[in-house]
Amino acid sequence: MEAMHSDGLMIVQGGGPTAVFNASLAGIVREAQQLGFSSIYGARFGMKGLSSGDVINLTALTTDLLGGIRLSPGAALGTSRFKPTENDLDRCIQVLQAHGIGRMIFLGGNGTMGGAQLFLEFCASRGFSLQVMGAPKTIDNDIRATDRCPGFGSAARYVAQSLLDLSMDLQSLPQPVSIMETLGRDVGWLSAASVLAKQHPDDAPHVVCIPEIPFVLDDFLQRIDSTVKRIGWAVAVVSEGTCYADGTPVFEQVLPSGGKTPLRPLIGGVAQHLSGLVAEHLGLRCRSEKPGLIARSASPYVSAQDRADAELTGRECVRALAAGASGSMVSLRSIGSDPAFELLPLTEAAGPRRAIPQEWLCHDGLAVNDAFLEYARPIVGPLQRHPASLSGNPMQ
Repeated sequence: MEAMHSDGLMIVQGGGPTAVFNASLAGIVREAQQLGFSSIYGARFGMKGLSSGDVINLTALTTDLLGGIRLSPGAALGTSRFKPTENDLDRCIQVLQAHGIGRMIFLGGNGTMGGAQLFLEFCASRGFSLQVMGAPKTIDNDIRATDRCPGFGSAARYVAQSLLDLSMDLQSLPQPVSIMETLGRDVGWLSAASVLAKQHPDDAPHVVCIPEIPFVLDDFLQRIDSTVKRIGWAVAVVSEGTCYADGTPVFEQVLPSGGKTPLRPLIGGVAQHLSGLVAEHLGLRCRSEKPGLIARSASPYVSAQDRADAELTGRECVRALAAGASGSMVSLRSIGSDPAFELLPLTEAAGPRRAIPQEWLCHDGLAVNDAFLEYARPIVGPLQRHPASLSGNPMQ
């Protein structure tokens, strides 16, 4: 089942979109064009599209169109969380053969990197020669085999800047408490990034809750109560996957049908749940804010470092393929390192989720210490700071 030798390239986007996902895609196409790849294809909606032959030719994309794609959020090719069967994988190989493809790049998170490794092994078992490279992507920042994940910096910048803006709103009208919920599933990188907004002790956020630190309701309520009594208002930031010490989610969404959503459980709603508890136990007006998908698609908040990282990982995937590499992911090293990246096996990239390191955690209500902030600040980039409110304590 050996295919003819070809330098044709197939690109697959998998998992949740980000604000810089397409910067990686544009970087891949540009580099492949410059290196003279004979053909460049993209699978529409990930492996689902590849298995059905739903692919598009990207070889002749213009510089102007690539420039627009580079700046757009989402996934220009379409993405999915499709889990292919053995028959699906056989059809994928047939599609690759029909288009003279001998090289593939997978863009995605842990699951996509794991899927890339499995597909590489499947192709080998079928006697089909294929080079495979992976480019990391996820707003959750939870891939162990890289210093940071393209997508995280921009989503984190949205969280931190929105927190700054929200705090100005709360100081303008007596609305004592607001609880902002972030994405991130079972890791707290995005919620923790909200602490970048804080410059002075009374600045928001006042409480940050992440999955890495067990949630204690009494402690949460006490911190909210004492902050409101001291300055007249309070803001909490909670990760959607925050849990109690026994692993029970603080809030678990129950669908009206009583069933489960396809592929992955739909989580979220913890901020609204906690706002009810604040009102019940403290007698305070409390609103909940849940930006949700807006946080991962807000293009005005894109971090310059994040976009540069996304382009670099895409570009270096192409260069690695041209040099004969396969079975690796482009792993970013810490900012300022030389070289800026290295190639690590896909098997490392597909490992367990990376939580915030224990040495970066603190238990003073803000979840993370200065070491985390030093790591996150250059990834997120500058925030728009506001002058102090002229109205003083809005509750006085």
